[in-house]
Amino acid sequence: MSIAAYLQTELVTLSNEARRKHPEIKEAAERVIALLRHPGQGPGSNLSSILSQNQDVLKPFLLACDTKNVKLVTISMGCLRELISHHAMPESAIEVVLKTLNDIMSQGVEIQLKILQTILPLLTNYEVHGESLAEALLLCFRLQDSRVVFVNNTAAATLRQLVIYIFDKVGEEDIRLEESRKASSAQSGDAERPSSEISTEVDGHMEPCAFDAYQLFQDLCLLTNSEQARFLKLGSISRTFGLELIESVLTNHFHLFKQHTELASLLRERVCPLIIKNFSDKHDFPQTMRLMRVVYILIKQFHEILSIECEIFLSMLTKLLEPEGNIQWQRVLAMEIFRGICGDSALLRRIYKTYDQQSTSTDIFGDMIIAIGRLSTEKPLLIGAGGFIQDASDNHKPVTMNERDLSDNGTGSLSMTTSTMRIQCVDQLDKADPPQIPETYLYYLALVCINSIADGLASYVFPIVSQALHERLLGNREGEITEAEAAPSSLTVFPNTNTLELAKTKEADEIPLVTTMAESAWPGLLAAFSYFLSANLDEELFHNVMRAYQNFTSVCGVLQLTTPRDAFLTSLCKNCLPVLSPMDQKTVVSPSGSISQEVTTANLNDKNMYCIRVILNVAQYLGGTLFDSWHLILETMQHAEFLLTVKLHRGSSSAQQAKRQGSIQQNIKVNTPILQGRNTNSTFDTGISVSGPSHQEADVLALLASFKQLFDLTIHLELQSFQSVTRALCRLGAAGCGIPMADWKGSVAPFLKGIRNVNRSEDKSFAIEKLRYICLLNVSRLADGENGQTVWDAVVNFLIETSNHMTPSIRIRMQACDAISDIVIAAMAQAEHSPSEEQEETQMRVMKNLRELIHGHGNILVEIQRMGLETLSKLLQSSGQTLSVGWGLIFDMIQCSIVSPTQRSPGPTPEQDLRSPGTPNGPSGSTKPSGLVRIAFPCLQLICTDFLSLLNATNLQLCIDTLAAFGHQTEDLNISLTSVGLLWNISDFIQQSRREVVSKDGPTQVPQVELDGSADKEEVILLFPDPEVTLVNLDGLWMLLLFRISSLCSDARPEVRNSAIQTLLRTIQINASSLDRKAWRQCIWKILLPLLKRIDDASSTNVQEAAEPVNAGYFVMRSDSPSKQWDETHVLLYSGLADIFQSFMLQLIVMDDYLEAWAFLLDHFETATLFSSPDVAIAALKGIQTVTRTVASAGDDLLTADELQTRQRLLWDKIWTTWERIGCAITKRTPLISPRREEYHSHGRPVTTHFTQEALTEFVNILHHLYPVISATFQLKDLQALLEVTHLLLLYDTSPVYRPDIDYLSPLQSSVHEAIAQLNLSEIGGGPAAVLDQLTRQFLLAFQETGFDNNASDTALPSSANAVTPTYIALCKAAVIKIVDMLEKFQQEKGIYASGAYATVLKALGIAMRLRYSCPPSFKHVEDVPLWKIATTAFLECIKNGVRIVETFEKDIEEQQFQEIWKELLVICYGTMAPSLPLCMPEMPLKNQALDESFDLVFLSCMKSKVFSRMGYHRVPLPILEDMIKVIDNAANLYIPPTNMTARSLTHDSVALTTEEKAKLTLAADSMNAMSVDSLADSVQGVWINLHSTTDTTIPVRRERFAFTCLDILFELCSDCESSNGSVSHSVHKQDSSASESFTNHGSKRGSSVSGPLDDASTSQQLTSPGSTETASRHRTAQIATPVLMKRCRVILDAYGSDQKLLGKCPFPRLRQQELCLVLRRLDELKLVPGVLVAQKGDSSLDCVANPSSQDRRDVLSDIILSGPVAHLFYLSESLTEALFCSDPEVLELIKACLRTSRRWLGLKVGY
Repeated sequence: MSIAAYLQTELVTLSNEARRKHPEIKEAAERVIALLRHPGQGPGSNLSSILSQNQDVLKPFLLACDTKNVKLVTISMGCLRELISHHAMPESAIEVVLKTLNDIMSQGVEIQLKILQTILPLLTNYEVHGESLAEALLLCFRLQDSRVVFVNNTAAATLRQLVIYIFDKVGEEDIRLEESRKASSAQSGDAERPSSEISTEVDGHMEPCAFDAYQLFQDLCLLTNSEQARFLKLGSISRTFGLELIESVLTNHFHLFKQHTELASLLRERVCPLIIKNFSDKHDFPQTMRLMRVVYILIKQFHEILSIECEIFLSMLTKLLEPEGNIQWQRVLAMEIFRGICGDSALLRRIYKTYDQQSTSTDIFGDMIIAIGRLSTEKPLLIGAGGFIQDASDNHKPVTMNERDLSDNGTGSLSMTTSTMRIQCVDQLDKADPPQIPETYLYYLALVCINSIADGLASYVFPIVSQALHERLLGNREGEITEAEAAPSSLTVFPNTNTLELAKTKEADEIPLVTTMAESAWPGLLAAFSYFLSANLDEELFHNVMRAYQNFTSVCGVLQLTTPRDAFLTSLCKNCLPVLSPMDQKTVVSPSGSISQEVTTANLNDKNMYCIRVILNVAQYLGGTLFDSWHLILETMQHAEFLLTVKLHRGSSSAQQAKRQGSIQQNIKVNTPILQGRNTNSTFDTGISVSGPSHQEADVLALLASFKQLFDLTIHLELQSFQSVTRALCRLGAAGCGIPMADWKGSVAPFLKGIRNVNRSEDKSFAIEKLRYICLLNVSRLADGENGQTVWDAVVNFLIETSNHMTPSIRIRMQACDAISDIVIAAMAQAEHSPSEEQEETQMRVMKNLRELIHGHGNILVEIQRMGLETLSKLLQSSGQTLSVGWGLIFDMIQCSIVSPTQRSPGPTPEQDLRSPGTPNGPSGSTKPSGLVRIAFPCLQLICTDFLSLLNATNLQLCIDTLAAFGHQTEDLNISLTSVGLLWNISDFIQQSRREVVSKDGPTQVPQVELDGSADKEEVILLFPDPEVTLVNLDGLWMLLLFRISSLCSDARPEVRNSAIQTLLRTIQINASSLDRKAWRQCIWKILLPLLKRIDDASSTNVQEAAEPVNAGYFVMRSDSPSKQWDETHVLLYSGLADIFQSFMLQLIVMDDYLEAWAFLLDHFETATLFSSPDVAIAALKGIQTVTRTVASAGDDLLTADELQTRQRLLWDKIWTTWERIGCAITKRTPLISPRREEYHSHGRPVTTHFTQEALTEFVNILHHLYPVISATFQLKDLQALLEVTHLLLLYDTSPVYRPDIDYLSPLQSSVHEAIAQLNLSEIGGGPAAVLDQLTRQFLLAFQETGFDNNASDTALPSSANAVTPTYIALCKAAVIKIVDMLEKFQQEKGIYASGAYATVLKALGIAMRLRYSCPPSFKHVEDVPLWKIATTAFLECIKNGVRIVETFEKDIEEQQFQEIWKELLVICYGTMAPSLPLCMPEMPLKNQALDESFDLVFLSCMKSKVFSRMGYHRVPLPILEDMIKVIDNAANLYIPPTNMTARSLTHDSVALTTEEKAKLTLAADSMNAMSVDSLADSVQGVWINLHSTTDTTIPVRRERFAFTCLDILFELCSDCESSNGSVSHSVHKQDSSASESFTNHGSKRGSSVSGPLDDASTSQQLTSPGSTETASRHRTAQIATPVLMKRCRVILDAYGSDQKLLGKCPFPRLRQQELCLVLRRLDELKLVPGVLVAQKGDSSLDCVANPSSQDRRDVLSDIILSGPVAHLFYLSESLTEALFCSDPEVLELIKACLRTSRRWLGLKVGY
């Protein structure tokens, strides 16, 4: 709501309330209301500014406040607040308003609250200073003294806001002054005055806002100190409230006190004396707490300007920590202040710099640490302190982070749950008494202070160290630093901080100060940390202590404080491990159960584990500066890892024990601190940790991962530090294995002596494992000849000595051997980057070590072989690319996994080496150690993938033979499969090498390696006199490789042979470009085509099983049986061969015997299609598709373009004949083009009798690729063969499964239509007619089945295999679309009409149209138009231009075909226009019936324009024309005849219909279940029209609109179109004006205009132009239709007259009334074709007209009357006259209109 609306509403209320007792208020209010309604300013003025300039605005409100009426005052206060909020009150009225507020202050609580709500916006929206401000504040202070709590609290809150706002205005005032000073300086050119300290004195006085703030703050201090105020006229205020206001000002505006000297002087003169005075007195908790808060603010923000005062405050706080003479809550308040000071590291450094570094000041920092430490140790039992972890009395008891001390001693603890307060005491401003303080809260605060001091030093030092390290990195790698490296990290691993000069870095001016602080603080901190670690801490507090521990240790390290660092490190290591006594050790069996070893019962508790994490973090950060201290850390890690492993093994057994002792577990509390006090008398029966085994295992695993991470980071150590680490590990390893070390120095730490001898493990050595690990990580240093020599010697000598020494266990010795193997392999790999001389030296040293490792233990030969092979594999993986010699030895080592050492010959000859696998000396004929094949094969695999370029021709042949041997081995299937894949790699390498040789030396004629087909392929031997990689050798190797792969293609294992087939085919495909004609011939005739026969023979001879049921037709990779597996092989082979023959057709077609090769392949595909399983048949058909695809022709030097085209044409003809032969074999018919094939190599298998739909679809899909290449030679006989085969495929009824084809075409049907669609019919004579006939047959397939259920929405296909047949519904719908498209495209094709195809189409569509609702359902799931509507729509499209085009081809279409077309049209009319139609389904809704009738009307309209208008054509037989008129006349009937009605049969009356057409009518009648042929003929004749003259109830037809439309069509057929173009009135007028002329003209034109009986020949001779043709056609139609129409009209009129007498005054039925009116109206409008009734003059109806005195005169007059345009009125004059006696006015008027029209034509006046 706007201010105007609000004020008007409130003023109206105020006026109504004051109108009786206070009329002056009412008048003032009305004046203000008038002002609000009409401000009197311009349209852009502001209402608030207008009101602020009018003094009368406040008058009604001030008068109301003077009345002291609560209701009026309340309304006025709300309005005043609204005016003040919108700054609409005059500035001069501030004092008046304040006086008014002061006067009404005692009116009540509500008024007091509104006063407070008004004062706040008054002071914030207006400039109020001096006395006015004091008066406003005085109001608030007085209300703050109210006894009403709500008013008191509201006033206090308002005062706080006002005080803060006053000081906020000072800041805004300073900003304005600074901006004005800058502006004046810029204008005068003076230097800018520094703004660090702003003086508010301008011309001898302070600025208003600053002066107000100064006076206010001074009075607050005075009033709080119980002194008289100077600014505020107030006697006193609450001391607590005053302290709160002082604190809020100092907290929010401390910067103002630093900038304004006047305000700063108040701190020294007023605030500090106030605090000191009150500290000396004993006060209650609220005042002391608020004093502490002010003290903390002064120390934090003003210790620099109040250094002496803050020193006093700090000393006082320190003194408060003493237990003597101080209350607990006072000490707590002091500790909370110290917590805030210690938590601010910058403040702590400033305090140390201000006081401790000054010789004249007190050591505040040191005294504070001493005092806090002394306070912490006051009551050790209260926090459970005094029990160190070194006490082993309770080590057998697992201690967790949440376990409490359950002993009887009642030892206390320190935890976050029991030792803390939700709100600290110094923040509890709402408390009047000291809160309940936990007894241990004081010690918790001490712990927090100690942690904060250490964390504060770290938060300052660590960023500086990181920045210094980053700058050093940038200096060392200048120009090589990436953007990611340029950002300084917060922590650097293993930094060498000894070389950093931190004091010289940026922002490090206080580094010396922090160093001095750390030196002075570390004894006290170490003592405090140690004390608290011995206390009973909970998890969070313990973590905080350890974090501070870690931070301070790291700070000492980076500041190069060695003594503090080592002291803290020793303390940390001490807390990482328990100290064991001899009673804590026992002998148990190791987890493996093989040997006994000493295992300690001691367990690492959670405190130990967390200490280990801390020591790891410290080692990570200080690792670069530890040097000899590494030994202490590593030895601690060794013992800790051992104990962690024991703990991990115990965890699994503890899980089972925990289930048995679940009841005991529930009684253990889980929220106790980490350590419990020392209790020798307590017992703990279970050894299960409360946290659960899964939690323990996770912690142990995480800690072990941290160990690994520490060693991972050794790569960042400098060389000297890395040497220290390796030296420490060697010492540890020697001590653990019992090997003396010559350079052993130093002693074991005291806390490690108790556990040192219990960590010996017979399984592995910690030192050896870590040595191996860090050496592998730092192998680059070891491979460095100069710098890494020392480390290499120390490590390798120790490992060799360990492996050769008899003292260590076998497992440790094997561990040393593995370490040597890994290190030397890594060193050899690293040496690859060294110069060649150093690389060779390293390789020799490494090979020597490897040889020594393999042959050093002769007692375990198998293990040495295994280790040697594994090492060889590792060596090849790491450094095989550098080997140039020794490959023969390597292959010999690999073959040792197949050939045992006893069978190995001294030196294999080349013939033995090249012998193919399978020979007696090959791998299959020897016994091998199990498992070695799997170890040796990776070596061969690595060679074949990475090092083939290092092999010469001889070595390549060895590699090929070795791979073939591994492929034939049966020990491991995966190895055989991988061997096949590696043969692919070799093939690719050979071809790549061949291309390189050709590009280098150029193409040369080289002899080809001929593989004789008659020779034994297993005895192929290649000898290379020259082992170099030449073109001859490469070609020979590749052909050998293909042969080796082909030998694996017939393997008994399906996985191997399938993989080999894929590899073979893919190899040939990829490398075919390098083959010439001779090589191609070898591949085709000696490798690929023989492979077909070999696999076929193998599959038929090796698999003997019964025939399996066919599947659904799609290919599924499965291995259910051997036959299925062989099917998969055939599928792979056929697909690959087809791809090769198609992709490289241009290369193969140049061969002289190319056609034989193609014939061989196609014959095999044909056999596979007819005699194999569905999967194989589909693959074979897809193969034919593949080879049919054309490839881009490329130039070839061997063949010309014509020769190439001729050869391709022969190939396509071969494929076409194969296709037809396969189709004829499937459909069991005789081929039309190709001869029948009598012999198939089917191995005794019969022809498949159940081809799947998928197979048939793939068979038809061949046409999609074949027809484009044979279209040029495709003739009509080929088309007929194609259409015949495809149609029989559609009728194929023995497939096991059919796809639903109601909503969508099945794949087979869709493929057939796609094949037909691609035919180029314009180039094939008679092609359109043949295809149209085929489509018509497809359309009729849906109607061949009978017995469709009209009540069902869809047709369910039976599930039985014998009953499954397609519905052809979707095919029918698709076929009709294509029929329409073809007729549209080929409408000018004479053959379509001359061959009878057009008539066939009409006949087929007529069947669906006649069936109507008896048609099969057109959809099942996707809603579609019914079939009869689809057929009707297609029929209309067919006749749209078809009837006209048939007339244009008059000379080309035989009479029989012409009459056949019109007979089909007549049959369609018979079946669709009968009055008893439609015979709809009983449940069909009326709405749908109406829609169908509308559809029939559209059909009728099209028939009228396309058929009925052209049926008078002279070639249309007269009987057909008569029957067509009778059909229309019959369709115009509006009533259904009674069942007992009989008439003459149509077969007797219709001359136009032959016996066949009558049979068609019979079929239509039967299908519609309507009537017999005789009754249908009766309906055509319309003989039951006489039944109108009865009173019986008539039954109307279903299609009334249809019948009326047919009646209109009869009138139009009889009408003269030329005459009817004008209006009726115009015609009548013309006839009236020239009546006599009409008689003369008609008489003279009698011979020409009045014709006798219809004669087709004479009519044909009269046609000289299109116009005359149409006129003659119309006249011919009218001559037949007019008598029928006249007969109908006469009967209707006569029946009306007869029924009128019977009914009397009863109304006629609606339908009869409409019929009569329509007939009369049409008779009046009809302009009859001239002369059509002349032939009917012998009728009795004309006697009244033709009865002159003379016979000639009568004939002339009769002809003239019957030749006129209204002759029908004279013809029906008698009936019209009889009907004049009716009582219906509408009918009577229509009859009179007809008579008037006839009189006008005679020239008689209407009134005559």
